[in-house]
Amino acid sequence: MKKLLGIIVLGLLLGGNAYSATVEDIMNGDTSIWYKVGNTIDDINPLNYFKKRKKCQARADRADTVAIGKRWYKDCMKNPGNY
Repeated sequence: MKKLLGIIVLGLLLGGNAYSATVEDIMNGDTSIWYKVGNTIDDINPLNYFKKRKKCQARADRADTVAIGKRWYKDCMKNPGNY
């Protein structure tokens, strides 16, 4: 179990997205590796996931049709900054 956790943590630290910087990050000065790792950990945090799922489901419930609601929910869950 410790080995699996170590592999996951190293994967997050050494992942390609951890080193990429967006234009907004450069403008705000938030380009450090620890800032990126913190955002990645926040995205996979179960408490944040359930909060995001609740907001995405509420948005999908307000859709006109089921198909549109499913599309909105999927897009909302896929994009990390949407909740």
